[in-house]
Order: sequence, then structure tokens, then C-alpha cells
Amino acid sequence: MIPNQAGPAGPVGPVGPVGPVGAVGEAVVMPRDERRTLTERFGGREGLAGWTIVFVLIAVAILAPVLAPHSPEAIDGNRILAAPSLAHPFGSDDLGRDVLSRVLYAFRVSLGIAVGSVALAMVVGLPIGVLAGYAGGWSDLVLMRLIDLLLSFPALLLAISLIAILGPGSLVALLAIAIIYVPIMARVVRSSVLVVRGQPYVRGARARGASHLSVIRGHVLPNAIGPALVQASVLMAFAIVIEAALSFLGLGSQPPTPELGLMLADGNNYLAQAPWVEIFPGLGIAISVLAFNLIGDGLRRSFDPNGLTQ
Repeated sequence: MIPNQAGPAGPVGPVGPVGPVGAVGEAVVMPRDERRTLTERFGGREGLAGWTIVFVLIAVAILAPVLAPHSPEAIDGNRILAAPSLAHPFGSDDLGRDVLSRVLYAFRVSLGIAVGSVALAMVVGLPIGVLAGYAGGWSDLVLMRLIDLLLSFPALLLAISLIAILGPGSLVALLAIAIIYVPIMARVVRSSVLVVRGQPYVRGARARGASHLSVIRGHVLPNAIGPALVQASVLMAFAIVIEAALSFLGLGSQPPTPELGLMLADGNNYLAQAPWVEIFPGLGIAISVLAFNLIGDGLRRSFDPNGLTQ
């Protein structure tokens, strides 16, 4: 006698019991991951808002020569500290230069340094963190002690020391911020690799004879990169603030380069007389920092949708 192949419950499969659930004519429910909305793909409303703002800022930076109503370095003696008007929506600074045009061009410097410094820090810190976390032993001990040595220096003091040696400028500020971020990125990556290294699929890959490089490339790095990307977005926000602070102190971008921190320094003496000289560059910094922080929240939600790391 042939046994019944489809009983009331049926054998349990990867999705659920086979039987009435798989009956003909019953609606098939798509998995949640296959019907995610655009908002969910960007990590929720915060992530979508952050990406939108960043894309707008990048477009503004690229199209600054087209969008700027005036040259950012054009001096007009008749419009010194002039109030906002239709021709100059953000007013003019102490040299009669159009503030709106200078803010648009300043995003090029600020975003370039923020993205460039974090990218350079990831290029250097990512291999260090992966090697220390995956190899362990003496490699981990030596590399982490060197990282701790860098972390022992105050960030701003380390940047100022490097700038004092190499001289002020945008590229030097980028390099200084990258050096500050290398130990941070290395530690974040190492922590993630330590967690992933002990997972069953990593041990299984090694048991099948896969090389260490193959395991790192195919299993460890893809599963450990999430926290590093979240950290990178947050570090970009801090990079904008650090770069603005260095320029405010005269250690970053130099005149007449349009830069948000430098614009704050130039208008510092005219805050009561012409507040627009300070307000609009300050708003540019605040919006940029907010956007990258929102992206960080969205990425964290995407990589950890259940909030397991909270």
C-alpha cells in the first residue's frame, strides 16, 4: 500500500509545511525582501532624505559654474556687506563678493575633502582591520598597538601638527583628516571581522580547503563591511566640521578659495552688521552634516533591520 504523500500537515520544507499551503489556486505571497519599497531600500525615510540631500549637494557642487549668478571671486566695491536682494539672494561679504556664488563653489571643497579623506582612510584602514581581525595572534597585537598609538593623540592636535609640517592647504587638510580616520576605520573593521570569523560558513569554507584570501574575499569582507560603511558616512559628517574648523583657524583652504569655514572666519567680525555673511555658510555646514548623519542611520537600518546591534 502506497503511503499518503500529502497529509493534512505534510513534511516541513524551507518555507513552511507542504500541503494546503501549496495547493493549486491559493495566492502565493512574495517574500518581504522582494517587495521592499524605495524608502525601505534606502534605509527608511531618514536614509532616503539623507541620500536626496547629498545628491542635491553633489549636483550643486558639480553645476556651480552654471548655477552661480556671479563669479565667486569678483570684488564689487559698491556692494560691500550689502543686504540680500534679487540679484544677490544671499547678500555680499566684506569685499563685495556674492555670498550665494561662494557657497555654491564652497561645496566643491567641503564635499571633496569629506569624501576623499574617508575614502583614503578606508583604503588604508580596511586592510589593517581585516588582517588584524582575521589573522589574530601577534599580527593583531602589533597592528592594534600601532593603532592605539595613533588614537592616543588628540585628533585636532594631530591634524594641526601635520599641517604645521607640510603647510596649510586643502590637500594637506584632506591628508590630515584621513590620518585621523585610519585608526577609527581599522578598529571598526577589525571588530566586525572578529564576529564574522567565527561563523559556521567561514569555518565550513576553510574545511573545504578554500584559501585564506578566498575566504576573506568571498565570506569575511562582504559580511563585515556593513558597520564600516555606516561609520564612513558618520565620519564624512565629522570631516566637514573638522575641515571647516581648520579653515576657520587658517590651517585649511586659503583665500581666495571659496570654503565654508573660511567664509565663517572672514565674516566673524561682521556678525552684528551683516549676519547673512555667517548664516548661509553655517547653514551649508549644518545641512551637509545632517545629510551624512541621516545616511548613516539609513545604512545602519539596512544592515541591521531588526535592531540587533542596539
